[in-house]
Amino acid sequence: MAHWALRRREVTMGMGGKIIGEYAKGKVDKLLTPEAAENTSRHRIMHFLETMEAAVLEANCEVIGREIPHLNQESFLRMAVRVAELRADYIRAGMKVAEARHPNTAAIDELARVRRAYEEVLAVFEAAERVIERGYVKLS
Repeated sequence: MAHWALRRREVTMGMGGKIIGEYAKGKVDKLLTPEAAENTSRHRIMHFLETMEAAVLEANCEVIGREIPHLNQESFLRMAVRVAELRADYIRAGMKVAEARHPNTAAIDELARVRRAYEEVLAVFEAAERVIERGYVKLS
């Protein structure tokens, strides 16, 4: 297509149809029906999204590989065990608090602290799991 400025043009045809096109210096380079223009637009969007998905994959592989070089089966399993331990701590603390109908403030504060620890480490574990599922790290 010519390098000079392009202009959009709609031409109304007989029987109510329209042709959408681009022209430069009066010459029509492309004529598209509205359906074809929509398909072209949809194709451009799909191409853009595929390109961005590939770029996101590459960026994640590069950054995570550089920043967390030791994310592997051993470290992932160690984190899974820690989540299980913190879950057990939380349940144990909850059972202890449940012994009293009106637990004291210190017991409730401790339960909240244990819950936060469990939930935070669980969130990290789930984030690591997602990284592995998406192939952002190379497992050995």
